[in-house]
Amino acid sequence: MRWRVYVILLMTALLSGAEPISWYGDFDRALRVSRQSGKPMLVVLVERGCRPCGDLLLRLASDGELVATISEKTIPVLVTRENEDYPVELLYTLEYPTLFLLSPEETFLGEPVRGEVHLSVLRRLLEEELPHEGRLFGR
Repeated sequence: MRWRVYVILLMTALLSGAEPISWYGDFDRALRVSRQSGKPMLVVLVERGCRPCGDLLLRLASDGELVATISEKTIPVLVTRENEDYPVELLYTLEYPTLFLLSPEETFLGEPVRGEVHLSVLRRLLEEELPHEGRLFGR
């Protein structure tokens, strides 16, 4: 199942002309990169077999502007609930998908986005919480 999601994401990105997001699958490694770079982590927590999770990843992959911003301004981390190599106590949720924007010090930047995630909500979170000059998104 997991490989199907990755194939779909890759195909969607290729067809849209956008570079795919290079997701980290290991939270600890992503945290080290975040601390070295000073960039916050965008953690997307999904559950196997979760249709809204797959839908979110497909919509994300097809939005070139959002993909570029996430890739440039954050350390993107994709973890599954079943893979407990992330701080479960910090990133606790019962709704999937859930997005967390974390500083390199592992503090929350904005409120987590839980459940059916609309890309406009993700854009607003990134616009409000990421350091930048001007607008991040042209929309």
